[in-house]
Amino acid sequence: MSNKTLIIGLITLLFLLVNYEYAIAGGPWKGKIIDIETKEPLEGAVVLAVWERVYMTPAGASSYFYEAKETLTDKEGRFEIPSYTPINLVPIISYMRGPLFTIFKPGYGRLSMVLDKYLTGATAEVYEMELSGKKYRLSTGVIELPSLKTREERRKNLPGSSDPFIDHYDKKKNYMRLLNIERKELGLDPETEPLK
Repeated sequence: MSNKTLIIGLITLLFLLVNYEYAIAGGPWKGKIIDIETKEPLEGAVVLAVWERVYMTPAGASSYFYEAKETLTDKEGRFEIPSYTPINLVPIISYMRGPLFTIFKPGYGRLSMVLDKYLTGATAEVYEMELSGKKYRLSTGVIELPSLKTREERRKNLPGSSDPFIDHYDKKKNYMRLLNIERKELGLDPETEPLK
């Protein structure tokens, strides 16, 4: 066996292992969204999960939108996104990444990050972090969001034009609807003013 064949075989095996890891991490993802101060449930918050396909090229990795699933929290702040496993038909040159979660409710801090271990019960860890001067708390099945008190805080909380979730509106109708509600409440025109 030549060195070239061995290297190609090892690269193929590596990509298959990467894809296997993502294939078995398929949910379901469920939890509860609450106000970090009052501990009251947040009804009507959107929970958006996005997957990307990452292609390996000689110039480096390039990622592209693959799929999105979303749901709204109920009156108890609870939500569930059913199991989903993206299919990668070309594992030699690409792999699947995700889901990346975004949680949003007008008047509250927006959170975008990988939340798998908290939403599948894979950890008992409590994690607190600060974003834009506001505290967030994550624990098994519970995401705590801060309320935003001022117009300036709410405006800064809107996604920028480089937000990867801006395209593919048909896959995230609730997310876009809630962003437009927030924009209107802030006196911004969702149709003409770009997100900043």
